[in-house]
Amino acid sequence: MGTNKTIALVSGANRGIGLAIAAGLARRDVHVLLGCRDLDRGEEAAAALRADDLQVWPVQLDTTDDASVTALAALIARDYGHLDVLVDNAGIGLDYDPTLSVVERLERTLAVNVVGTVRLTEAMIPLLEKSDRARIVVVSSSLGSFGLRADPSWAYADTKMPTYQASKAALNSLTVSYAGDLAAKGIKVNAVCPGYTATAATGFAGTRTPEQAAVIAIAFALIDGEGPTGSFVDDSGELPW
Repeated sequence: MGTNKTIALVSGANRGIGLAIAAGLARRDVHVLLGCRDLDRGEEAAAALRADDLQVWPVQLDTTDDASVTALAALIARDYGHLDVLVDNAGIGLDYDPTLSVVERLERTLAVNVVGTVRLTEAMIPLLEKSDRARIVVVSSSLGSFGLRADPSWAYADTKMPTYQASKAALNSLTVSYAGDLAAKGIKVNAVCPGYTATAATGFAGTRTPEQAAVIAIAFALIDGEGPTGSFVDDSGELPW
């Protein structure tokens, strides 16, 4: 399935912010692969977008499963030969699950948010290296910012989600590392905060729509050659690490 369009893979893309990012990219003439653990749910999500003539295709992806990630990398290599954009969006938050101990919450959260992100990114780097416009967008959170958390006047200073916050702080650190490691290959890597968004993950309690939250990720997925790398941003600009 060859295409001259920019090719993007978005993980965790069958609902919420991931789906909004995928839709937004597709509306900018990007050929988007929707990474979904459940392919049937991914097909349902993609069908509505394809009805609007958007180039969106579901692909099976469980970032915690080596076989799933390896198979997807092989599929992209076979069908496209390269990848232009990777949006590391898949993530969970378990801090409010009373059935789990703190250790269980941390283990499960890190497995998806951090180890899963690394597993997927490592598998896609060889494909990104074959692009002349490669971009990696890491969907992080201001809740992982040490600078903001140290400010008692910050709006979310009293938010207590220790395992989720630790996972996003780790992603921020990895963003800096990947940006440095991949700079010579022309691959730009940036972390973005979509904000407090009304999705299933937040019990629809957020203050932003998925479409609003997706804007910053879409922008950094499509930055030009003069754009930054190794940055942590939200809609208002740079965020402290």
